[in-house]
Amino acid sequence: MPLTAYDQARGHRLMAEVGESHPHLPAAEVHVHRQISLVAELTIDVVLHGDEEGFAQWQRALGIDLVSTRRIEFGGWVSSGHTTRDGITIVLTLHYRQDAPSARALAVAA
Repeated sequence: MPLTAYDQARGHRLMAEVGESHPHLPAAEVHVHRQISLVAELTIDVVLHGDEEGFAQWQRALGIDLVSTRRIEFGGWVSSGHTTRDGITIVLTLHYRQDAPSARALAVAA
């Protein structure tokens, strides 16, 4: 079944609710799509780059428990966790390279 504008709107409404409930969350990339392996499942990917503190804030706001969070290292590292809200899977991902400045440091420098 193809993704519809209504499906996308459901995902964006959920993200708007999270943003309104937690107005100090740092901005993130947000992608709403159908999970290929679960044709009926709507998924929201929330992606941060180099912001460990922001990842922790999003993790708390979304109610992602530490058990579902994992860290993978390969030249830098990726932390990822997931949860389900209102029948929508939310995947939170942080991409980080140790030699790169944090997003917050770049924002302060600008």
